[in-house]
Amino acid sequence: ELKAMVQRHADLTNSELAWRILIRWDELLPRFVKVMPKDYKRVLEAFAQVQAQGLSGDEAVMAAFEQNKRDASRVGGN
Repeated sequence: ELKAMVQRHADLTNSELAWRILIRWDELLPRFVKVMPKDYKRVLEAFAQVQAQGLSGDEAVMAAFEQNKRDASRVGGN
């Protein structure tokens, strides 16, 4: 997915930097990091937990939301 985004950017803009990254993709890939808001990460983790407990669909979404809402680290703003 990331490589496709860089490829599209290179194709559309003819960015020299994008082309250089693509040429050295395997070498540079480990330097990329995924940035994700902490609340979103907590909700995804909570969702996986409630699914593992057997909930699915809307029930799983609501249970994950409620679990995240009560999370002490979320309340603290982290």
